[in-house]
Amino acid sequence: MIKVAWSTAHQEFIISDHYYFSKLQRYTRENNIIVDEIDDIDRFAQYDTVVFNYPEIPFKKEEVHFLSELIRKGKKILILGYYKNEDKIADTCNSLTEEFGIIFNGDIVADAENNYEKDDLLLTTTKIKHFKDNVNKIMLACTDSITITNDLVEPIVYAEDTAISRLGKEKVLFAEYRDLGSGGALIAGGTCVFWDNYSIDLYNNKEFALDLLAR
Repeated sequence: MIKVAWSTAHQEFIISDHYYFSKLQRYTRENNIIVDEIDDIDRFAQYDTVVFNYPEIPFKKEEVHFLSELIRKGKKILILGYYKNEDKIADTCNSLTEEFGIIFNGDIVADAENNYEKDDLLLTTTKIKHFKDNVNKIMLACTDSITITNDLVEPIVYAEDTAISRLGKEKVLFAEYRDLGSGGALIAGGTCVFWDNYSIDLYNNKEFALDLLAR
């Protein structure tokens, strides 16, 4: 059984918000994934996975150090942003991820050909690495691009070749830093709304979401 700490310590979107995340809550329960909302960062060590879903408060140096230690002990951390650097979301995510060689660009990635309902900001992609076999195509809405600056970071989701970055960046949408000794990881995603009630039942988004939490 996987135990997930869904952070509320940095003013994140909460999983208990019924309008946005009731389906995700139900699917985690059905798949024996325990998710608790936690506002005390010191308690994160009691969990297998920590989720920062659109954090709005920047990370302090001591918090970055603490989370680095968790990763070195085999824990997994997910941090999820949004496009355009609204609310300074890219800058806030970078206050944690720069330490690991991951940069949120504050970008807009669009795809006029591979998308949902002819909306180029609801892009779809099949360029997905290191997920279960049932994750073949996902929809990512309103996503930022990610720049990698560390050899220990690997892109795990790319946009299709038909997509464009408005800032001319490489079209990496999710990236993973992995600690070679423990297998702990930091996974950064350019959007936080792939697993909301609107998106989670499209394509393989549900399977993608559950694999992120339980891998």
